[in-house]
Amino acid sequence: MGDEVLVSSGIELRDSGRRTPEPLWFRFPAFAKPSGDCDPFVVALLLLAMQNGEDIEVRGSLSRTFHEGLDRYQRVFQGWFPERFKLIEVRPDNLRDDVPSKATGKGAAFSGGVDSFYTFLTLRKQLTHTIFMAGFDMPINLTWSIGELTRSFATMMKDSGIEFIAGSTNIRTFVNAVDWTNAHGPALLATALFFKHRLSDFYIPSSYTDGNYPNWGSHPELDPLLSSESMRFVHHGSDLNRVQKLEKIAHEPMTWDRLRVCWIQDIGLKNCGVCEKCIRTQVALDIVGALAKYTTFESGTLDHSRIRNLRHRTHQSRMFARELMREAIRRGKWRVWSSLGFSLLRREMFHRTHARRT
Repeated sequence: MGDEVLVSSGIELRDSGRRTPEPLWFRFPAFAKPSGDCDPFVVALLLLAMQNGEDIEVRGSLSRTFHEGLDRYQRVFQGWFPERFKLIEVRPDNLRDDVPSKATGKGAAFSGGVDSFYTFLTLRKQLTHTIFMAGFDMPINLTWSIGELTRSFATMMKDSGIEFIAGSTNIRTFVNAVDWTNAHGPALLATALFFKHRLSDFYIPSSYTDGNYPNWGSHPELDPLLSSESMRFVHHGSDLNRVQKLEKIAHEPMTWDRLRVCWIQDIGLKNCGVCEKCIRTQVALDIVGALAKYTTFESGTLDHSRIRNLRHRTHQSRMFARELMREAIRRGKWRVWSSLGFSLLRREMFHRTHARRT
């Protein structure tokens, strides 16, 4: 495909003998030279197959070490969610013994958010590659925003002497029956496996801190299980929370016009500023005294009415709010602490009232 390479796999449903209407695909720039192994597709489909209780038959070979890791990986997920995921068999045509990798490259997932910026800046002197994928958080139909981000991130990586690989995939829509909070982990690992012949280590930016990790798709105990002779997976950055990470990266001017945490609207290198993730990030930036620097947010000041009206529908949202409150107290940001506390109290009162009515 000219300057792009499309790697795809047709998926056949055993009971019906039918193929899925669309193959599972990954698209990369040609210079990235992705491998054509089956390993990435098995990882990509694993949770969907476990959720459906269907074995995976692979018309090709798998690394023996990788195959053993799949069993351990499954057992962790099944132990976390015994009613949702079942243990399945992965049956390849044959197993191969990969030789230890001679690759010297080190890569990291990069999205332009807080966690990936922290990993990139912390490991900048070690990294040789970063990978940005449309079709994960950012829908592939947001073509203008994808173009804006790709150009800006590519310039930044070039200035840092790092090869930037911007790809796309339909994995999220393909496995949409699986909650993305779980499916995003295998998606990241699958993407990295296309480059195990070039990268000896691949870093997955953490979302939570040690001791506070929920059971979800990317986890410090989970990601390394699919390491093999060819590639080592490393979960990075779980020693710091989001506020602490922002305190580190806010000293880097390259982040001021590139930090993007909002993935829903086609607004380029901007954040909507009103969704929960945007409000949470603005609060964290304000806590460390850096909000006014960030041009990716239209307003350089906090709207406390929006903080007080946060809904906190998920456990993760409430956990982040409490984390922000602790950091606000440490830095004497009492109004921020009060607004967040009001939002949590309001949410608690609403649910208690609803429970009584029910």
